[in-house]
Parts: sequence; C-alpha cells; structure tokens
Amino acid sequence: MKNQVINCILFDFDGVLIDSLPAMEIAWKSVQKKFGISNTFADYKKYIGLPFKEILKQLNINKKYHEGINEYYSKISSQNKELIKLNPYVNFTLDWLKGNFIKTGIVTSKDKVRTLDLIQYFELNFEIVVTPELTEFGKPSSQPILLAAKNLKLNTNEIIFVGDMESDMHCAFNANCHYLHYKDGYQYLYHQFYGGEINSILELIEYIENI
Repeated sequence: MKNQVINCILFDFDGVLIDSLPAMEIAWKSVQKKFGISNTFADYKKYIGLPFKEILKQLNINKKYHEGINEYYSKISSQNKELIKLNPYVNFTLDWLKGNFIKTGIVTSKDKVRTLDLIQYFELNFEIVVTPELTEFGKPSSQPILLAAKNLKLNTNEIIFVGDMESDMHCAFNANCHYLHYKDGYQYLYHQFYGGEINSILELIEYIENI
C-alpha cells in the first residue's frame, strides 16, 4: 500500500463501532417467543453481517413471517438501545480522521431507521451512510461500497473498509477497496485471504500514517 492515498474510511457498524450484542439477544429471544421460532440466538449470531431478512432466509424461516419479524425485532432493539455501547477509541479516531480531512462513512446491514437512530443517539457524524434499503444486494456484494464511493466521488482504491465479519471482507474484495479486519469484533477469521487486521480502532491511525 505504499504511496497510496486514503481519502475515506468506511466502517461496518455493529461489532466495529458499536457493541449491540446484548440488545440483539434480547430482541431475538423476544422474536422466538412471539413467533414460536426454535432457532436460538447462537444460530442467529452466525449470520450477523448479512441483511436481516437474509438472516431469516438462512435460518429457513417462512418468508411470510419476515416482515412481521423484522418490524418486531426492530421495535424491541430500539427499546433496549441503552444496552448498546460505543466501542473504545471510536470518538477519538473519528475526530482524528476529520482533523486529517479523511471522509468517514458507515456501510451496514442494519436497517436505516435503527442505524440513523443510533447515529443520533451516540452523536456521531458521517459523510455517507449506506443501509440495505439503498442497494439491490447487501454485503458481501460490492454494491454498498460502490454506492458509497460513487456518492463521495472517490475511487474504491482511495477507501479502507473496516469490518469484523467474513461478509465484510468479501464486500471489500469485490469492491476492490482496502480492507482491515477488526479482530475484537464479532467474528474471528481463521482464513483471511484479503486485507490486513487491527486489534483496536485506534490502530487505524497508525496504519494510515504508515501507508
């Protein structure tokens, strides 16, 4: 990556910038009870990083229940957002990026309503936010990153995507942008075939400075 110019950092949201697992677990267990679903939270957790309805599809849940489950899950999640925490060094790193004129954005599988609600809740600010409603295909498709790049008028080789799931790595690979895997997130990659890795969001600063 020597002599590369990085003009934008795109972040996955859940697991990278925020830890929302406690709220997710409560919401999913509520869904199980209300809709009589046998799939446990451990089953659900395997697919975090995919759009919610794709998770339901992977869990072989009848499509006719998807809309109702989605609405109920979102409702319970929002009611428990006080359980969601900002990950360490997020604000410091975002301030550093802004001070160095590097654009920031979110590329997430979380729906638009909950994403924007949490951005406001944590008083965050980004140049671009891409949620599943904006593209035909979500991660691991390249579409979310390509849309962000287009709207920011950047080439993908000017972008680093920071994720924590295998679907994030594939998304970055498919979009031909740089990738850093956040190892303290939700999924450890035993076979990372693309990009680098960081143990802390703070390490992003050193990584950029050494490019």
